Amino acid sequence: MVKIKNGIVTFEHHRRAEAPINLVELAQTCGYRVNEVSIQLKISTRQLERHFSNALGVSPKYWMRLQRMIRARQLIREGNPLKAIALELGFIKYDKFAQELKRFYGISPLAMVGTERQKCYDPEAFLDTTQES
Repeated sequence: MVKIKNGIVTFEHHRRAEAPINLVELAQTCGYRVNEVSIQLKISTRQLERHFSNALGVSPKYWMRLQRMIRARQLIREGNPLKAIALELGFIKYDKFAQELKRFYGISPLAMVGTERQKCYDPEAFLDTTQES
């Protein structure tokens, strides 16, 4: 059963006395492939879809896409090269990574690099300007 506890999405087995599995880490390990995740969990892809639908209201494919793009943004913030990020996230071609990132966030990878690095290096970017002194 897919559950959210303390902001972490986990999979808990019903009939086994195993510890819950962190699905974010498993998705990364499996290259964000639904079929691979279902194999690792020893359940069918359809069962995984039902668990996700019941617990999160989304499909596992959409959830993994979301996790992949969150990880991409995280890696960009850390200053990793874009081509290395694409390979780490399981994209065979950089062009596909660039298209997916642009579709998801609405900006190109290069624009995101500039935006994210500016936020990381500009301390004023994190200040709340709505507060009055």
